[in-house]
Amino acid sequence: NISRNEKGIAELSQKFPKVKSYVGDILNLDRLINLFELIKPDIVIHSAALKHVNLAEENPTSAVEINIRGSLNVIKASIRAQVPITVGVSTDKACDPDNVYGYSKKIMEKIFMEHHNLKTKFVCTRFANVANSNGSVIPFWKNLKKQKNPLRLTSPKMNRLMFSKEASAKLIYDACEFAEIMEKPFILSNVMKTVNMLDLAKIISNKINVVG
Repeated sequence: NISRNEKGIAELSQKFPKVKSYVGDILNLDRLINLFELIKPDIVIHSAALKHVNLAEENPTSAVEINIRGSLNVIKASIRAQVPITVGVSTDKACDPDNVYGYSKKIMEKIFMEHHNLKTKFVCTRFANVANSNGSVIPFWKNLKKQKNPLRLTSPKMNRLMFSKEASAKLIYDACEFAEIMEKPFILSNVMKTVNMLDLAKIISNKINVVG
């Protein structure tokens, strides 16, 4: 595990003590190359990103730096260390992008496909919203309920594609397996459930404010 999130590293080490963690940042190419050369990984799973749509919209330069330049650094480090398979975690929002986050991930997919070769394979997976993951709407709403505040909903008509943590892990596992036998690059995704956000909010609380 390579991360710049000190708290996340500490929590991961407590939960999975056998997992070795390193402090690193995808924007630091030299550090990435040194770590990849040291670790000599068989598979790299690249999930680092500026993921929040509103933050990317308000900070497009940072979105480009992290999601595009950072991804290119991962590619360069994988090629330098001759990593057999590198999996890039993308998003359903890259399918037909209409925001900065979606566009940045679409470009990430393009550069992964561009650098694919039989010696160092680059493939992608497309995630939807991972239910109950860090920074997602479910823990945010649960926290609001715990504070006895109403849940904030953009629109009662809003739907989101969602899948479980287990499904997301299996998608990456499948991508690694397919990459071993396939010669061409690919973007792997699942058929996912569409969830109405008002219906989801009602499961958590009956106090809901539509904020627009």
